[in-house]
Amino acid sequence: MAVEGLTFRRATPADTERIAEIMHGEPLGELVGLFGGSRELTTTFGKEFVRMPGSPQRWQGTVIAELAGEAVGILQAGSGSASFRLSPRYVLLAIRVFGLVNAVKLLPRVRARARLNMSPPPSAYKVHELHVDPRYRNRGVGGHMLEYAEEDARRLGHRHMSLTTTTANPARHLYERHGFRIVETRTDPAFERYTGIAGRHLMVKELA
Repeated sequence: MAVEGLTFRRATPADTERIAEIMHGEPLGELVGLFGGSRELTTTFGKEFVRMPGSPQRWQGTVIAELAGEAVGILQAGSGSASFRLSPRYVLLAIRVFGLVNAVKLLPRVRARARLNMSPPPSAYKVHELHVDPRYRNRGVGGHMLEYAEEDARRLGHRHMSLTTTTANPARHLYERHGFRIVETRTDPAFERYTGIAGRHLMVKELA
């Protein structure tokens, strides 16, 4: 589907709030479940996480998709790792947002999510985050962002692209239409109890 006038650019510090809003303004059900069921607190934590210096979701490394000068999607992808590692400042953020008692209760939930981590092919170009403003979904923006990522991957000489998604995410069909296939699935009873989602898929696309 063509998206008339869609353009891409590298993010700047001035995009931080828009990145936070697109990624966490309507928090994913997976995150709401992992963070104890409060959509409001999940949104607060997510936005603060984007704003935090050194966060894997910060503006550095982010590509903005724009329509008529408005950011409508964000892409975070590349060769490097954007894996989350628990650090004292992230713990302090969790305590500030959720309170000490509830922050401690998050630990088994974080462990359940960590059990679903899967390893992509060596040196794969990884799509870490791809989000579209809810008002612009189902208009082809996500597909164009995947095409942008593939062009970048080919330019950098990668032979594979990879991403992970939940087993319940309908966007899986978008990824499949763009050549990604499921190569591994992990499930976890505790994760499903917290989120209502069985697990996650690792999806890979081979670049000819």
